[in-house]
Amino acid sequence: MKFSVLVKEVMTKSIKSIDVSDPIEKAAKIMKNYRVGSVLVMSGKKVVGILSTRDIVYKHTAMGKGKLAKDIMSKNLIKISPNKTIEEAARLMVSKSIEKLPVFDRDKLVGIIANNDILKVEPALFGILLERMKMGARRTGAETDFAQCEVCGNYSDDVKEVDGVYTCAECRS
Repeated sequence: MKFSVLVKEVMTKSIKSIDVSDPIEKAAKIMKNYRVGSVLVMSGKKVVGILSTRDIVYKHTAMGKGKLAKDIMSKNLIKISPNKTIEEAARLMVSKSIEKLPVFDRDKLVGIIANNDILKVEPALFGILLERMKMGARRTGAETDFAQCEVCGNYSDDVKEVDGVYTCAECRS
């Protein structure tokens, strides 16, 4: 089964961002207020990184690293073209173990696509990706069991019930 929906058809064009020298707390407040899992980190008009809730939890909170966005952001941006298919985007996300991809048309930032954007349009694609992930887990001997967080809607292998609501690690923190 082939999916011909293009990234540009489902990407989010309104992108949340912070400056490279902004404090981590500003990023966290933006993520909470807009219910997003990441912000792009800018230096002027140039995208220099991405900062996710996972970065904040693991690098800042758990390890005590840094106070500014530049201290804990992921610098090696993995990007995608708006003219790629959502299947290509999903494969890239799975292979790189990420949930969001900045979308660039040549060198210009035009949007961001998340795994949830893909799943809203092509839920059947989730089954295919899930099976591929499970096959990879069988090769490594790991057990993979994915479920959807009832708070943010992301799929995760770490969803637990808290007060009758199934939540991922990011939403539990």
